[in-house]
Amino acid sequence: MTFHRLTFSLLFIFFVICNSTSASIKITGKVQNGLDGKPIYGAKVTLEEIGITTFTGKNGVFTLNIPPGSKLKITVKEIDSNQYIIKSLDSPEIALTVEKEHFKRLSYRISDKINDLTLGILPKPGIFNTEYYSADQMPSTYLMENKVEWEKIIDGVRLFHEKRLKYLKSQRERYWNRDLSTEEAYSTSIELNRKNFRNILGAIDKREPVSMTRTNKVAETGKYTVSEVYWTVLKEIIPRPALQDWPALDVPKKIFGEGLLLEPKEKSKGFVIAIPDADQEPETLIGLKEGIDPHSQFARHLAENGYTVVVPVIIDRSNRWSRGTDRSSRSWIYAQAHEMGRTVTGYEIQKMEALIDWFDQQRGKDQKIGIAGYGEGGLLAFYTSALDTRVEATLVSGYFAPREEIWKEPIYRNVWGLLKEFGDAEIASLIAPRSLIIEYSQVPFYDGNKNNGNKIEPPGELWTHTFIEVESEFHRIFSLTGNIGKRVLLKNDLDQTLPFGSQKAINTLIHLMGNENPRPLSDEIPDDLRTNFDFTARMGRMVEQMVGHTQLLLRDSEYVRDEFVQEWKNNDQEQLRTFFKEEMVGWTYQDFLPINPRTRQIEDQPGYVCYEVILDVLPNIEMWGILLIPKSIKQNEKRPVVVMQHGRGGNPYTALTENNTYYGIGRRLADMGFVVFTPFGNWTGETRFRWIDRIAKPSKNTLWSTIGRQHQQLVRWFQTLPFIDPDRIAIYGKSIGGQAASLIASMMPEYALSINCAYFNESGRKKSSVYFPTSFVFHVDSEMPMWNRGHTLEDAEMANRLIFPRPFMVEHGKKDGIAPPGWVEHEYAKIYKFYDEQGKGDFTDIDLHEGGHIINGVKTIPFLQEHLKWPKKNQKN
Repeated sequence: MTFHRLTFSLLFIFFVICNSTSASIKITGKVQNGLDGKPIYGAKVTLEEIGITTFTGKNGVFTLNIPPGSKLKITVKEIDSNQYIIKSLDSPEIALTVEKEHFKRLSYRISDKINDLTLGILPKPGIFNTEYYSADQMPSTYLMENKVEWEKIIDGVRLFHEKRLKYLKSQRERYWNRDLSTEEAYSTSIELNRKNFRNILGAIDKREPVSMTRTNKVAETGKYTVSEVYWTVLKEIIPRPALQDWPALDVPKKIFGEGLLLEPKEKSKGFVIAIPDADQEPETLIGLKEGIDPHSQFARHLAENGYTVVVPVIIDRSNRWSRGTDRSSRSWIYAQAHEMGRTVTGYEIQKMEALIDWFDQQRGKDQKIGIAGYGEGGLLAFYTSALDTRVEATLVSGYFAPREEIWKEPIYRNVWGLLKEFGDAEIASLIAPRSLIIEYSQVPFYDGNKNNGNKIEPPGELWTHTFIEVESEFHRIFSLTGNIGKRVLLKNDLDQTLPFGSQKAINTLIHLMGNENPRPLSDEIPDDLRTNFDFTARMGRMVEQMVGHTQLLLRDSEYVRDEFVQEWKNNDQEQLRTFFKEEMVGWTYQDFLPINPRTRQIEDQPGYVCYEVILDVLPNIEMWGILLIPKSIKQNEKRPVVVMQHGRGGNPYTALTENNTYYGIGRRLADMGFVVFTPFGNWTGETRFRWIDRIAKPSKNTLWSTIGRQHQQLVRWFQTLPFIDPDRIAIYGKSIGGQAASLIASMMPEYALSINCAYFNESGRKKSSVYFPTSFVFHVDSEMPMWNRGHTLEDAEMANRLIFPRPFMVEHGKKDGIAPPGWVEHEYAKIYKFYDEQGKGDFTDIDLHEGGHIINGVKTIPFLQEHLKWPKKNQKN
């Protein structure tokens, strides 16, 4: 089983804590009118899998009792008075059906809670009449009285995600099943969570058998020697034969670790990795270079106590190697690696694990392995120990705290789905039953604006949490692990910070490594025997090696995606769609609000009328757009719909404007007799919408999570309109709206057709390549990469595996800088080949026109007419 499939499986394999054979389980909720929220009395609610039926009461409330011994084996976990369903991957689908006269039958999939459900059933469409052309508002809607402010739409989405972060902490227990009976049982019970943590950090590459090479002697004292060293870390990726043209690599191809090795002259008492902050050189932890107070030179302190110490180089926050941008080196790697399912932190953890491999080779029976770090080094020490159980004592300084505002920190710390399963207390619980020391110290100073260059670095900050906040998170560890493991929280006598690497902290670490008699730090600071050492060149090697490894992952990713597709080819398409929604887009299963449609007529044109529309979707989330209704609709006639999605910076009027790159496409389609809806996309207002993805990703959501739900609610509303054919709804988008057309159609089988205009290409290359000038690594679009998409489902795979057999088309201009035509043609050839092999070659097409970043319409409009069957034969518009 490959990593990709394994990740999906792990999220759904849980320990059974409550079985339906031994206790009755209740499914509770209410049924309401999906349009106005009024309760529905007498609705029939059925759990199809076992044929249990009930009817709603006067308030629309229902209860379904799953009796003991039922053949439906479901497991639930109770958290904060809510019960959540837990299923294995091969469990049957669990769904409710709701039926009521004059309403559409509803099938409701149970994927999350089983109590207090809200099931909105939709009334069947009424009769079409001319009031749709003449009224101030559409029939069965409320009058929209206030002007829509797009800023409030964006801010509402942000608020939704901010509120979601706040309740994740209590929800995390859904993903854990700790056994506190013994230390051994505990360690076994958290192993699944440790694997999940490793996967979301991308610390999954194949490592080389470790070898340590000493290059130069750096310093010597009476107690220890210092040497420059490097060590093997990851195996070099050997890409398979290129399937398209790639530029020559100008970076190293293999990742090594570099740093300083401190070796005691007496027999070593043990082995410790001492990790500096990102803006500290290893030499500063020894005193070979200025910048750190002598009392914080904890690598020297450990060596003087007889420990073998390695001080690794970690990636800095300068922008010397960021190719003209102001991205820090750490976010430079982040920008390339995210789409490849990797992180800069994951790469560096594997460097630490390679050191642990070497320590393991060298140590004797009584020699323990420890790890200590400050700032970014504290994070690495913390995460490495959580993943590698060979570390027996851990010191974290300048890092541990509540992590609910991680989205405010530098973007390279933004880990996909982290907070859904892990806060700092949960990560600490992965270290138990081993020893952990938290030193409350000031976090390093961070200036996100210090770097020159093209200003694309996303904003971020680091700050020192209050001791009360740190102590609260520390106490949460005990609530998770009980008495398993040794933990110490260090501070000064006034509940204030200690200097990092303090004597108190180092003495505690030494004690926990089995040494009862630590020595105090001496005043002997070694002299650097080197002259004119090039610190910049060393850091450059570290950065460029990660660039090279990531670019090699990219070059081989086309093969990996094919392997992923082959692994899934025998699965039901809906299973793959669920993987796509939950593991890549990040889906939220929160119940819809009543649609509560508000409309007002804004235009009366000869061939159609225009209504501005607002729909409620989820708390704080609305769907805004303009609906164009042709005047030629006859009674009992149902027309096809084209949802016309604008690009970045646009609004619902953009696709109706004739003197821009859309050329009035919305109006042209309405004049042809199509119903047209132009929705607002949540990508307008650069400084506003960019925060959405930053806030959403730690909770395993993205910008697209709520966009998918908005479109679901839109289609639900369409189903209530008498003049719309719900089986003939297309989505056609330009630029990021083109990306939306592919992504949303992949999420939603309700869309009958998809057209991707001015965005289709090889996503991984577009978002990860350092050799393409309009790649997103050179652009502010840091929120665009999707976790590990380069190894799973990109544009071609989405079309073939999630949109097929529905019609799909690409519209791309040869002068469009979004992607060179060669990329577009290469990716589209996969789609045509697949469709043709399935006997559906006429269900796909490409318009590779001579223009630029525009709606062309020359081939797309006939494509819409043919596959939406409009106009019907022998019928005028």
